[in-house]
Amino acid sequence: MQNIFGVLIFIRVPRITGEAGIGHAFLIVFLCCCCTFFSALSVSAIATNGKIKQGGSYYMISRSLGAPIGVALGFTFFLGNLVGGAMYVLGAVEAFITSFK
Repeated sequence: MQNIFGVLIFIRVPRITGEAGIGHAFLIVFLCCCCTFFSALSVSAIATNGKIKQGGSYYMISRSLGAPIGVALGFTFFLGNLVGGAMYVLGAVEAFITSFK
């Protein structure tokens, strides 16, 4: 969701503001910032509980919640990063095309 919010904030803010109004646009930006802030707090809490070895975020998730849940969340994390990367590429191409039209 953070990848989607990133593209929304940087590429779509003028359109969102035009369609929804300033109040709703501020609400969307506020929700995006809250989502990022609480995710950072969660990762900080998990990371300070012990030594993080190779594996990064998957290692933290699987050691904190157990292997079965870690596998499910790790696969979802992988798919989220895959889709997020594609969204950022599309957002960059759209910004490039808009800039040099």
